[in-house]
Amino acid sequence: MKKLFTLLLLAAASHSLNAQTIDAAAAHRYYELTDSLKAGKRLSDGTWNSFFKMDGNRQYIDNQAYDEKYLNNYRKAMEVVYMPENDSLLQARLKDPHNYYLTYLIHHYKEDEAALRTYLEGVTANPEGYLESMYASTYTMLPKRLHTKKPDFTVYLIALNNDAVANRDNFVLNLWGEYQFDKAKPGIVGGHELHHLLSRQKKYEVAEKDQSLLLMLQLLLNEGAPDLIDKKYLVSPNVPEELQYGTYLLQLGERQMPKVDAAIKEMAAGTRTYTSQELKQQVIGMSGHVPGFYMADVIERNGLRNKLVAHIDNPFQFIYLYNKAARKDKAKPYVFSEEAMAYLKKVESGAKVKN
Repeated sequence: MKKLFTLLLLAAASHSLNAQTIDAAAAHRYYELTDSLKAGKRLSDGTWNSFFKMDGNRQYIDNQAYDEKYLNNYRKAMEVVYMPENDSLLQARLKDPHNYYLTYLIHHYKEDEAALRTYLEGVTANPEGYLESMYASTYTMLPKRLHTKKPDFTVYLIALNNDAVANRDNFVLNLWGEYQFDKAKPGIVGGHELHHLLSRQKKYEVAEKDQSLLLMLQLLLNEGAPDLIDKKYLVSPNVPEELQYGTYLLQLGERQMPKVDAAIKEMAAGTRTYTSQELKQQVIGMSGHVPGFYMADVIERNGLRNKLVAHIDNPFQFIYLYNKAARKDKAKPYVFSEEAMAYLKKVESGAKVKN
């Protein structure tokens, strides 16, 4: 009986370790395809379709809503980058990255192939260390009560772009971007995405007319707070020039603040409600990164990061802390109107917490 109990414990421990998985199959498959293209071999429709349908690729493609036309363009751009017969066309397109962005992007994977393959081998050889670097980054923006481990999720490493998404309680990282960010600080991109899985915002029941207001606050906190994990490194000389867009994000956020204030006042007056799509297109940008990152940056540079972490589950507090920080800031950032702040406090006081 004692032996059986010991075996059960070992089995349980093994399942716990295996439940957090690194799936790099799509990234490995990418280089198998490119080896064929470099040898001048065209790939069949079936080969391409099977590649795009690999689990990590499919989750990313679905999240980004890429259609068949986009995927066909991606395939053609890969052929231009990797097939020797297209070298003169490749060189011409690389001179015009604005109009041939896919070619330019894919060329990074070719140009840095040796380093990327070595990096990929290192990740797959030490998945525990790779995951721990993500947890360490995530925990910098979570209170100790949320320093937990996600019991069952998969990190997909793919080679289709240079960004990352959280999707279906898993997340997808693109190899080139992950490699570049890890040179600045290991685990920060995965740490940002893992934050989405661990932060657990409060769920509120509010009046129907205030639901779009609550959604906006949740989006701002959901992206703004974890942006302090990785986006601040976008101004670092340790990442390539095309990834150094942190300053641009901050400038966009600063310009967007009056629109957020105006939207809150519209919703307070009952003259306007917004759908999720309208919020993302007209009031905030990049699902909350704009102006969420800017707001989080103002909070951090005025010494209120710890308070943000303590209230990481409360989207109302994100606004209150920003306004407190903005009033202290020597750069005189935008301050939310008294009307908007009063309405937020009214909504919060009447909201019912459901979790």
